[in-house]
Amino acid sequence: MSGSQIKYHKDSNTYIARKNTFFEDDVKIDGNLMVGAGSNFWKDLYVNGKLELGKGSFVRGNIRAEEALIGARSEINGTIYVAGDLRIFDQAKIGRSAIAGKEMLVRPGCKIAFAKASGTMELVGKVSINEIESGTKVIVRSE
Repeated sequence: MSGSQIKYHKDSNTYIARKNTFFEDDVKIDGNLMVGAGSNFWKDLYVNGKLELGKGSFVRGNIRAEEALIGARSEINGTIYVAGDLRIFDQAKIGRSAIAGKEMLVRPGCKIAFAKASGTMELVGKVSINEIESGTKVIVRSE
């Protein structure tokens, strides 16, 4: 990671990646991470804090974070594992699993292979989830 791709805000312990940046190796962040729109991660992304993935971003590997917000039209080829709340916005695609330790919100147009939330999973509008873990409390509502 070069200094031009990512900045650090000390007061909030937040790293900020510019839009349209790419990362060729695994990315491990000890703090929060805000990612600009259209960014690409060619391998895994680990965040020891809150992740905000900008819209139209692409992750070829897996994501692990304390909490996560996945921007609209983003694509993750692997699995997302979040210890807390997970929010997945419009038309995002998750190639494998989306697992939340607490609450999960899935917005319209999302496609997920497998989903599990320890708390409540809220599905808004038309979403495509191939399989939901049995015992998961699901709330479905229109847009």
